[in-house]
Amino acid sequence: MKGIDVSKHNGAVNWTSAATAIDFAIIRAGYGKTYVDPWFERHLAGAQAAGLRVGVYHYSYALTVEDARVEARHLLDVINGRKFDMPLWFDMEDADGYKAKHNFKFTRANISAITQAFVDVIRAAGYQCGVYASKSWFDDYINVDADAIWLAQWASKPTYAGRFDVWQNSDSGTVPGVTGKVDTNVLYTEFWKEQEEEEEMKVYTHTDQMPDWAQSTFRRLIDAEIVKVDAKGEIAVQECSVQPMVYLDRLCGGQIEQLPEAIKALQANE
Repeated sequence: MKGIDVSKHNGAVNWTSAATAIDFAIIRAGYGKTYVDPWFERHLAGAQAAGLRVGVYHYSYALTVEDARVEARHLLDVINGRKFDMPLWFDMEDADGYKAKHNFKFTRANISAITQAFVDVIRAAGYQCGVYASKSWFDDYINVDADAIWLAQWASKPTYAGRFDVWQNSDSGTVPGVTGKVDTNVLYTEFWKEQEEEEEMKVYTHTDQMPDWAQSTFRRLIDAEIVKVDAKGEIAVQECSVQPMVYLDRLCGGQIEQLPEAIKALQANE
């Protein structure tokens, strides 16, 4: 699958046009401990509205393990509980020489420890986390337990010997709807399929485990004995059936006794 990654440096993107040539976009949320990319929300909304698969990345200025943890918490604040089609990405490089100017230790042990600290905080918040770096950085500096690898190697074909999920093959691509040059990527792993399978398998055993917008519907479904409660006071509702049931409830105008008839009517129309 073909895609791009963008930040404020790309400016406005006509995502409808871009979607004629690409399948996904990875959007910068911010960098460092406090910075939020001013184009993040607009790029995110535009890409999603155009039907693209979407990921998010954070550029790191971390000099220490604790810096990396603060940066991870900052990214979590920016995304504010939203879900994406792939892991959150940690961008580990020194594109502007910041690390070199601040006496950073360019060693495998130091860079791996900083990267792992970021990954661990993101995972603890319930997200998967991947790492972006150049081939040379993966070869020389980075040895971590991450959920995905995003390889930057601007070449006609990748030569990295390790496993990778996304390949950034150029920093000078052209895509309809994007002004000037843009980073282009190839994605090999359809992360969302794993997420969809997990959602299919997840089962709620209590109403308070469900999203807020679904709880009132299911309490009334239980009261009406449409959803059965076992001897332990527990239910067994798959996550994938929550949204359709809430939709049907709204369709009935909250008149829960009409739900069985609405289900039959919906089936008849299929």
